[in-house]
Amino acid sequence: MSQLQINLFQYIKSVIPANISFVDEIADVLEISNDSAYRRIRGEKEITLDEIQKLSNRFRISIDQILKVKNDVTLFTGNFIDPVHFDFIRYLDEVVYGNLHYIESFKQKEFFYFSKDIPVFYYYMFPELAVFKFFFWMKSLLKFPGYTHSRFSLKEIEPVLFERAKKIAGISTRIPSSEILNVENIQITLRQMEYYKDTGLFALKAELDLLYTKLHEMVDHMEAICTAGKKFMPGQKPIQSDAPVKMFVNDFVIGDNGILAILNEKKACFVNHNTVNFIATQDEKFCEYTYSSLQNIIHKSNLISEVGERERSMFFNLIRQRIDLYARNEIKTLSKMTPYY
Repeated sequence: MSQLQINLFQYIKSVIPANISFVDEIADVLEISNDSAYRRIRGEKEITLDEIQKLSNRFRISIDQILKVKNDVTLFTGNFIDPVHFDFIRYLDEVVYGNLHYIESFKQKEFFYFSKDIPVFYYYMFPELAVFKFFFWMKSLLKFPGYTHSRFSLKEIEPVLFERAKKIAGISTRIPSSEILNVENIQITLRQMEYYKDTGLFALKAELDLLYTKLHEMVDHMEAICTAGKKFMPGQKPIQSDAPVKMFVNDFVIGDNGILAILNEKKACFVNHNTVNFIATQDEKFCEYTYSSLQNIIHKSNLISEVGERERSMFFNLIRQRIDLYARNEIKTLSKMTPYY
């Protein structure tokens, strides 16, 4: 048990940010003194099954992985969003911002974003777009009871949601990333707006027009970030210390909004499911397989950040054209089609 116990603590140490005291963290989780924690870490005192459970729950680790058990099981953690009891502000604080803060705390960090939609952090940079996405998720996808008879209106959105969007956008700019994009990514939000347009769920046409304007501003800012190869907030200019970003365009496959994060020598995967839910794992085999798959797709993609000016301009201009087609009602949808008799 001693060597396995030492392996367990070595693994836990590798996933704790450098600015957190390893011994203090273990002592706090197990509710023991620092001296007792040291004895367990060195393998001088055997840990109990109850303590293993506490450590596993706190650090979201698979004991199978630590014990080198060979099977096809991958352990994921996550919670389902419950429309009745769900606290959206708490979700933004603890899950979205909390995970970004966790990633940002590591010395070596990066996340890989394989997009189905435009990477959500760009929406957060333009709070009007972010709160539209929030509203759409809560009303149309999750069917929150309080949103049953609501129409989208910026005036009715809680100010705290605008604040949270900016806060999340800010921390996302401090984490280096590689992003695999496709022109079709913009379609997700455009179709959501089109659905609300067709069903009369915008309180004011002026707010719909504003969202189209903000989409253009977002695309312009994405192109500026891509050109600089640096992340920065709207209204600012890139500086040397800003986190780097690599943007790739892939024309033959669209992603699933999954994120792979590099945490020093470890990796973590955040897997999107049922549209707005995420589950996470640090399972080594799963993460390495995901990383290898992403590298394969990147090698088949065109880099447009910093280099590739022609391809970069073409890519973002195609997205702008899509936005304009929807804004001018030139896209045929079922609600606009003449019935066939």
